[in-house]
Amino acid sequence: MDPAVLMESVKKFNEAVSSGYDPEFGRTVFNTHALIEDFGPYYACPRSPAVHHTMGGVRVDVDTHVLREDGSWIAGLYAAGEVTGGFHGTNRLGGNAIADCLANGRIAGLTVVEDNK
Repeated sequence: MDPAVLMESVKKFNEAVSSGYDPEFGRTVFNTHALIEDFGPYYACPRSPAVHHTMGGVRVDVDTHVLREDGSWIAGLYAAGEVTGGFHGTNRLGGNAIADCLANGRIAGLTVVEDNK
């Protein structure tokens, strides 16, 4: 990225935070501590939209066993994180899948150990 373009973007963002309005995107809600400092180093990397979470997935029980349609679990098959369904109902807040991945990953690991004693 051209450093001058990045610095101009930082300047516009800081002005929007200070004024409480972003004329480029119409944003009016800002973290009051969101100002970007005038010193670097700054790093940027390309990003593009992608589907990373769906509101469905394999059914699991509270121990992360993957369930068949009849509710019985498939021996030796466990699932955690964004591949599982049902934790968020019909919607979710961004970032919530991180908790799913961490908590259910730990539960799955403990369940595997317990199931294989």
